[in-house]
Amino acid sequence: MKFLSLFTSLLSLASAVIAVSNPLPGSSDIVVRDPSIWYNPTSRKYFLFSTDEKIKIFTSPSLTGPWTRVGSVLPNCSKINLPGNCNLWAPSISFTLGKYVLYYSVSTIGSQNSAIGVATSPSMEPGTWTDLGAVVTSKPGDVYNAIDPDLIDDNGLKLSFGSYWNGIYQIGLWPDVNNPASATPGTHLAGGNGRPSEGGTTIKPDGTSTWYHFFSDGVTPLAGSTSRPPAGQEYKVLVGRGGSGMGPFFDKNGFALTDSRNPPTGTLVLGSHDNIYAPGGQSVYKDPVSGRYIIVYHYVRNDAPNGSPSFLGINFLDFSSGWPVVV
Repeated sequence: MKFLSLFTSLLSLASAVIAVSNPLPGSSDIVVRDPSIWYNPTSRKYFLFSTDEKIKIFTSPSLTGPWTRVGSVLPNCSKINLPGNCNLWAPSISFTLGKYVLYYSVSTIGSQNSAIGVATSPSMEPGTWTDLGAVVTSKPGDVYNAIDPDLIDDNGLKLSFGSYWNGIYQIGLWPDVNNPASATPGTHLAGGNGRPSEGGTTIKPDGTSTWYHFFSDGVTPLAGSTSRPPAGQEYKVLVGRGGSGMGPFFDKNGFALTDSRNPPTGTLVLGSHDNIYAPGGQSVYKDPVSGRYIIVYHYVRNDAPNGSPSFLGINFLDFSSGWPVVV
């Protein structure tokens, strides 16, 4: 009996150690994909951007809502002349060179006829966005697909992109946010050999010299789908770290994120748990109000029927161990 009690206690302790925090309250009914967030200190509002409806815009006075749908970034579609230029994907927002900068993707499912465009705004409010058109493009036969953008500043502006094919890449930009300064495909950051890796996000927490590259890996359930992938093959957020924003990045086992291995490289940050299924499409941001880092992502409700929409998840991140932990 004592042994059983001890075993039960140890099992409970182990469960507590591996338990993952659920999302912050206030966002469980906000339908999004590939969310990206920024705070405007002048208007004292958070702006959240999402795939679909010409890049949906939501605003809120707090991370816990209420979130209000207020319009779209490009209500008249993108000027990029490709299929999908009214069905824009994977926004990435930042404040760069004195303006708000939003990269977006133009493509169709499974196609390499893709482009990453960019729009700028003085405030992020609907009606203030100027579309600057394409920055990076891809075509069938390229080793990369020009979707899922992410911007960093590491000794100059760097733009990463990529999904499936041979992975996630990065090029330099100069002198402005729409001017490539190096040739594609650029530096290989993660993925390869058709691995389902995409949505790279790179960040260096304040007070450290370490850069972290987050990416989504696995099959993402789309609205209208009739099935789910085998257990463990669904979307999840993985990470590697390194000494430069240009990589190379390594997981906890010391393997490069560009290595082709089984199991695949990358350290788990956020996977399915509780009623959260297939989380991904993430962005990572230092919230200036709380002073804490957050991860923003979409997920499907685990108890929802196949083909259900995805919803907004927001959690804090703790880097104190040297690796990001969802809290």
